[in-house]
Amino acid sequence: MAEEITIDARYVEPPEPYELATTTLATLKGGQYVKMLIPRQPKILYLWLEQNGYDEETSQLSEDLFAIYIWEKDDQQTATEIMSIVVR
Repeated sequence: MAEEITIDARYVEPPEPYELATTTLATLKGGQYVKMLIPRQPKILYLWLEQNGYDEETSQLSEDLFAIYIWEKDDQQTATEIMSIVVR
């Protein structure tokens, strides 16, 4: 089972969510993923993820809350687990 690392960015101002995500992802190991809770969709982070070998799935939990699941592109087992738990 994949290990979740949660980043709660609901109460921090930009660019701190981006910095928290990129710093945490730099230490990500196989079988781990990041779940980021954030009140907006961070378009700059999405571009960074694409350019740096990560996949993501975003789920809108409420009008002002998103859960962004992030994992390494080549970690297919973690991707499968995430897709089974993501709220759509």
